[in-house]
Amino acid sequence: MVDFKKLRQSKTQPNAIEPIEIFRRLAKPPGINDLYTSQAEVLKNWFDRRNNEKDLVIKLHTGGGKTLVGLLIAQSILNEHHEPVIYLAPTVQLVDQILQKAIEYNIPAVKYGKSVDFSDEFLSGKSVLICTYNALFHGRSRFGVYGTASENPIKAAAIIVDDAHATFSTVRDIFTLKVERNSHAELYSDLTNIFRDDFDKLGKIGTFDDLVSGAESTTLEVPYWSWKSKCNQIRASLKKETDKDNNYKYVWPLLRDNFEYCHCLISGDSFVITPIFPLVDLIPTFQDCPRRIFMSATISDDSAIIRTFDADSDSVAKPITSNSLAGVSERMILAPELMPFDIDNLLKMLKAMSKWAADDKKVGTVVLVSSKFKAEPWQDIATFADSTGKVTDYVKQLQDGQSYGPFVFANRYDGIDLPGSSCRLLILDGLPRGTSEYDRYRMNMFGGGNEFMATVAQKIEQGMGRGARGAGDHCVVIVTGKDLIAWFARSSNLEFLTESTRAQFQMGIEISKDVADKKDLYETILRCFDRDKEWTEYHAETLADSTKTSEKGIISLEQASIERKAFSLMRKGYHEKAIEKLNKFCEKVDNEGKKNLDKKSIGWLRQSTARIAHCWGRMDLAQEFQEQAYSNNNNLLRPQTAPPYIKVTIPGKQAKSIVEKLNEFNPRRGYLSSFNEIVSHLVPEASNNQFEQALADLGSILGFTTQRPDHTYDVGPDVLWFLSENLGLVIEAKSRKSQKNPLKKSEHGQLLNAVEWFIKEYPKLKYIRVSLHPTSSATKSTITGESKVLTLEKTNQLISDTRRLLESLCESSIATDELIIRCEELLSNSNLTATSIVTEYLVSFTPEVSGQR
Repeated sequence: MVDFKKLRQSKTQPNAIEPIEIFRRLAKPPGINDLYTSQAEVLKNWFDRRNNEKDLVIKLHTGGGKTLVGLLIAQSILNEHHEPVIYLAPTVQLVDQILQKAIEYNIPAVKYGKSVDFSDEFLSGKSVLICTYNALFHGRSRFGVYGTASENPIKAAAIIVDDAHATFSTVRDIFTLKVERNSHAELYSDLTNIFRDDFDKLGKIGTFDDLVSGAESTTLEVPYWSWKSKCNQIRASLKKETDKDNNYKYVWPLLRDNFEYCHCLISGDSFVITPIFPLVDLIPTFQDCPRRIFMSATISDDSAIIRTFDADSDSVAKPITSNSLAGVSERMILAPELMPFDIDNLLKMLKAMSKWAADDKKVGTVVLVSSKFKAEPWQDIATFADSTGKVTDYVKQLQDGQSYGPFVFANRYDGIDLPGSSCRLLILDGLPRGTSEYDRYRMNMFGGGNEFMATVAQKIEQGMGRGARGAGDHCVVIVTGKDLIAWFARSSNLEFLTESTRAQFQMGIEISKDVADKKDLYETILRCFDRDKEWTEYHAETLADSTKTSEKGIISLEQASIERKAFSLMRKGYHEKAIEKLNKFCEKVDNEGKKNLDKKSIGWLRQSTARIAHCWGRMDLAQEFQEQAYSNNNNLLRPQTAPPYIKVTIPGKQAKSIVEKLNEFNPRRGYLSSFNEIVSHLVPEASNNQFEQALADLGSILGFTTQRPDHTYDVGPDVLWFLSENLGLVIEAKSRKSQKNPLKKSEHGQLLNAVEWFIKEYPKLKYIRVSLHPTSSATKSTITGESKVLTLEKTNQLISDTRRLLESLCESSIATDELIIRCEELLSNSNLTATSIVTEYLVSFTPEVSGQR
């Protein structure tokens, strides 16, 4: 028998090191003849740049063959350097997929094993080691950890990081210590109560108490000045736990000497300590690796790669990519809320559509939602994957054609692949939200800002990528939910999407406008399912015009790099240099007018500067910078000394203000989704913060100038509405009271105090005292005088009247100037002018009826 292995080994030809040549020599699986043009292009560019830059980013479209590119690069480095190469993936499932791909192409690879020694094949540089991030990054890593008694660290010639764009939360969680309330109730209570007085001094005691009692779902950051003074006390408490709880042993060695450089966050579920940035430099295998290749999808903002891995910003700003559309899948994106016909029950229609696709058309059908709570409405017709094991099982059923669903997955915007017929109908229900305390905290800090929008855009694109996995694949994507539609309809948000996704969504908008009724919607979907020639040609031609590259993410890369460098300088004790670096960047942004760095991001940078100054011991500087931070972004920590009150700008013409906000949306109909999302919080079940913000937003929608002085400055009323240049509504909100309980004397006293403040700040303006209260009833001892009440019933009437106004404006396609005139006409015939609002919606209090309570 011919010994082919012996014949191969007898050849003296050296191993190829060019990845394209390596591919040419490989035995290929059936049906594979050559690389995509995009794969060949990025492999050539990587080879040309491989020895000049430590960090390189490779970007390919979802389904564009990133795994094969990564494996060919790994083989190239093995052949050239004969030293260990590591391939990192987020999950065990993806590790197995990469290993299977390596087997298909005869690329030598081994899987990391927890309880077995590193293989000789890996250590000798003959096979690439495939493992999860968790295997490399933890406090007892077998690869080695700085500052521990671990053996000599593994030296790697290269580390290939798969899905690098989506790993910020994954890697951060590895470096995060979390005390869960469910499993450590006493410890959670002890740790949170240490900071109760600190929140009292910030005017947040009510929110804090609601939070730790489980009545509030937000996340609070412990002020950095409080954390610095008490972190040693926390460290001592947690050290006792690490001695008896194995859950902490993997993170404790990473954090124990770095508490001062951490955020401390409190939610109703957990007490969390997480570093300002992941401490990846504590793993020498990663930190000292001379070649780090970050495999990324073609998202528009790569700053997460810098924030997560401290990658070189100059290299990240010049990613290796391709203008080829290879790997770009066909997606028909439809938005029922933007269609020109009324849908009585949207959820019912979408459920019926899901069953029709799965049962009648026999195509994989998946619903993606942001949380388990959001999954509940779907569970009467769809199977919910409520565990990681079930996700894996249901994905396999779809992939193997054993089931068509519908399946509901919560917060699975990445990490699952549903190619081909395993998913032909994908429903994205609602705006993606962060799941960890840090994710929610960061979204709160940047809410409405560019940082928030870029994060959401990435999640949306990842979610859409689950259902269509590359060239030749196709999928119908239904986007729904008030918050998601409002996000898409705001024109400025589309800038955060990649060119191809933006083009597909804009195609979808045009299609949605022409869908006449429910029957037409089903027929439109079928044109994608059935490969209608007119649809496929329209999609291909339109997409071909969307391959231009964009530079809009450069400023975010600069910001991430500056933050990372300042963090490193702070940890090394160079506080003055760290502050100087952040200051110079902020001054540069101010001087150059960088439009992509908004005030919320400037505020975040100023707070970072304040934190470093406080760490340095310069309390005066810390206070100064924190005041600057808060003035730019009042979602951040309020300074220890309350900032001076800043008066609002008196409103201009009401109609013009209304139309200006409406014009931020395209199509205009999308503004209705934004409106409905805002007013959904004007209910007793909403938190105080949600309700008051929604009330301020409602006033702004109506063209008035609004403010929340008590929230921002700890002075004055809950909400101010300036109806005109000489009239203000001073509003105290009591929305969460029971309807059975009348207004009390003490509550009215709060309103009177708020008015005294208003008179001092705005002595020339007239005012009306307003209590937003469930009913118009007041106790007999409460002398309300000229105070007015906006009842919940009247609030709902105001919402309905506002909605009718907006519906009329949103249905119009006339130019802005004409639309302002049209708005003035509608206002004159409504109860929504400054004068009419006072007379129509504000009523007088009435004394409670005996026995009412």
